[in-house]
Amino acid sequence: MVCGNDPRQLQEEFRKILNAADLRTKAADGLVAFSGVRLEVLGSYLGDDGLKVKDFPELVIKSIAVNFSDIPAIVNIRKSLSKTKKQYFTFLCEEGCDYLKEYLEFRLREGEKLVPESPIITPTKQHLAGQHIRTTNIGDLMSKSIRDSGSSWRPYVLRRYFDTRLMMAEADGFIIRDRRVFWMGHKGDMEAVYTVSKGLPKDVIEKMRSSYEKAAEKYLQTLKKEETGKGEVLARMNCQFLVMAGYSAGEIDKLGDLSQKSEDEIQQLMKKRQMAALGLNGSGKQKVVPLTEVRQWITEGWEYVKDLNGSEAIIRLPTDGPV
Repeated sequence: MVCGNDPRQLQEEFRKILNAADLRTKAADGLVAFSGVRLEVLGSYLGDDGLKVKDFPELVIKSIAVNFSDIPAIVNIRKSLSKTKKQYFTFLCEEGCDYLKEYLEFRLREGEKLVPESPIITPTKQHLAGQHIRTTNIGDLMSKSIRDSGSSWRPYVLRRYFDTRLMMAEADGFIIRDRRVFWMGHKGDMEAVYTVSKGLPKDVIEKMRSSYEKAAEKYLQTLKKEETGKGEVLARMNCQFLVMAGYSAGEIDKLGDLSQKSEDEIQQLMKKRQMAALGLNGSGKQKVVPLTEVRQWITEGWEYVKDLNGSEAIIRLPTDGPV
């Protein structure tokens, strides 16, 4: 339950949840807790819709780098994702943008091509990569990080965190009620103006961005600006890449200062672990598996070569596939 008199207590508890989360979960947590969106906005119940790259007009992707042309960044909620069936927008603060940047850059490093229609949050299973995630799966991944942190929160509480914290910002004069209601997708005066005019004037949007930024810095974000130095951000990002690749905490500790690792070094470490996960311990791209397992290996991207002895077969990595 989101309550308490200490304004930093909730942020500290949320910080613990974020510390226990992987890159994908941090991005999802940030969108719900920092932007106020419902879990269904990240991925519908059927997994056929959800936030897409195109819903972040200030998101810039070049090669394997992700940046935002303006922060806090606008998050457009399309009619199909809105509970009221009315399009609206909210914002994502600097900390949330950092988590989303790290997650999307990880996917780019893994070889995924991100286009305007690409889902913001996607399943990790290879045969589902590039598809939208279901609402139930969003709740499951959030629940895991919450349990791992030792918290008693539930996934829906992350949205209440946004609402409750901004109510405090409203009481302290940082924002007005209509904006908080609008950012959560509820019906209100702002919603009516936005619907009738098919958009808000740029100066109004920038005033909203400014008030959200001030409120988010004090009431939503869990990290102070001085805590996110370049070296720390790089080390944290590299650590998350290695965790997602399958490295344990002990293995990562033995690698030393991750802020000193180059991009090529991190990629080589990730490639080494990926090869090991595929059963390869060197540069070889073929292996022998039982015939009963061939179907499973093919669904994971391998190619059938030939039958060996009636009980085993040779498979190989595709020549143009990921290694």
